[in-house]
Amino acid sequence: MQQTFRQKAILQLEEAKKKEPALSSYYQLYQDLLQIQEEVAGNITTSLDLVDESVMNDRLHTGKPQLSFEHLPIDPQLFANQVQRIMTLLLAYQGDEVEIPLLKEDELLEKAHQYFQENQSMEKDDLLELAIDQALMPYLEHAAVQVMPHLDTKKWLRGNCPCCGAESNFAYLDAEGTRILVCSRCRYQWRYRRTGCPYCNNIDPKTIRFYPAGEKKSHRLYVCDHCKRYLKAVDRRVAGTVVDLIAEPILTWSLDRAAREKGYR
Repeated sequence: MQQTFRQKAILQLEEAKKKEPALSSYYQLYQDLLQIQEEVAGNITTSLDLVDESVMNDRLHTGKPQLSFEHLPIDPQLFANQVQRIMTLLLAYQGDEVEIPLLKEDELLEKAHQYFQENQSMEKDDLLELAIDQALMPYLEHAAVQVMPHLDTKKWLRGNCPCCGAESNFAYLDAEGTRILVCSRCRYQWRYRRTGCPYCNNIDPKTIRFYPAGEKKSHRLYVCDHCKRYLKAVDRRVAGTVVDLIAEPILTWSLDRAAREKGYR
């Protein structure tokens, strides 16, 4: 049976645990999160009812993302159980011995709807918001695979995802050197300008920089002094085309640390 992209990422993280045993608990957390998402993804079979393609293209051309919360084929009971499991994982990783209150299905869906609409940033304020965000990912990925092949996003060139509207948490340079952003929520990929900040649209070369990183200079850390945000990226022309875009943002934790030590977020 062919491995899914999550199963491949889980195996990469297992190899990372052997190389960096001091970070075993960190990698294990993400392995567990990916495993929960994998189990949920296997139970999502509902096809989306797509609207007319002309309406979809109108949304694209006016800068509006395609998906709304109502598009997602969420099973309330499965979703509530998933959030509960993720909350347990996050609290255990933090070392908190806190009893998690039973989360009611209708309340969770209401909160998920609210978070989906109001907070498209990858920066989450609390653990429940983070757990809901992680729990939504399999549904969003399922929807993205069905919706986005109908659209040509080459001219989108915006910092937020054309599929679900969320921010990018990683990027890569393809064989032609085009910068491709990866959505932090639905994992859709879209092209973006080689220069410029996808978070605040700053294009002033005096306040935007990138630093080559890694032994082969295969990675980059883009920083913006206007909004103090940073973006990690891998140059596939140097690293090779086989780069796991699920595992790579996790494996490049040292770039996160370097950016935060310099005051970026």
